[in-house]
Amino acid sequence: MADFYRQWYAERGLTANRLLVESFILMEPWWALRTGSVPFWMVFNMEPSADRLERYLDGTDPYDYIHLMLFSHGVESVGLVPLERWRSAVRRAHKIGGFVGVDERRFPRDFATFVRYHSEIKKIPARYPIPGPLPLARLGEFLDRAGDRYSVRWI
Repeated sequence: MADFYRQWYAERGLTANRLLVESFILMEPWWALRTGSVPFWMVFNMEPSADRLERYLDGTDPYDYIHLMLFSHGVESVGLVPLERWRSAVRRAHKIGGFVGVDERRFPRDFATFVRYHSEIKKIPARYPIPGPLPLARLGEFLDRAGDRYSVRWI
């Protein structure tokens, strides 16, 4: 979806140089659109999501800004990605990279992140009008042009 949004933003004349990495229930589609952020949706902040984010960043044009939200689920569980690995991902930003709503000293036991991320995302400076609805057919056209690049099949 990140590639789809990046292309759509470019078609709308927006500079698609800001990535918003969202995690599990910490998602802000309205603020992604308002800030011109390309959304990257992670399932959870575990190894598979970190692997997918790193592969995405390896295979796309660099971003000037990378903002990352992490779901704080309360335990040091198996497969939980250490903060240093997440820091490495946000440091790929050419200008500014950082966490949104994450208290690095308390993660993953920081339940205030569920309130803090919403106020911190408002600090992302770009503001654009909310676009009209995007027809679902546009996604189908995007996937058709992409061929086998994505593991999504459009029927």
